[in-house]
Amino acid sequence: MAEPQRGPEAHTGTEKRTVGLRLRKYIDVVVEDQLSFTLLRAAIADISQTGMRVIADQYLPKGTKYLFTMKRNPFLALRGEVRWIRNFERDTYQVGILFVDVSEDDRKRLANFLEIERQRVTTTS
Repeated sequence: MAEPQRGPEAHTGTEKRTVGLRLRKYIDVVVEDQLSFTLLRAAIADISQTGMRVIADQYLPKGTKYLFTMKRNPFLALRGEVRWIRNFERDTYQVGILFVDVSEDDRKRLANFLEIERQRVTTTS
């Protein structure tokens, strides 16, 4: 189920992060480390224009960049940098991803997807 969420600006230690409007939407994703040619499976837990929270069963080191390929609508392949990682449950991790080097076309496709999902959620709630 998709739920729009808005959060305040948060300060974590020396880092400042903005928690904007994001959509809680589970999407299977393939995580590709293009340097080592490693493929991992994960799931997007929520997504926004600037990044996403991913649930992974592998540790993804902070600062590392990966290619994330969505296996469902909107079927985007976006580069992202790991900004934070936390233990989750049963040997899994929550991983905060900041999108980097996003093309204008992909940015528009993502914005369109998020808007359609938000409208769908507000009309069914």
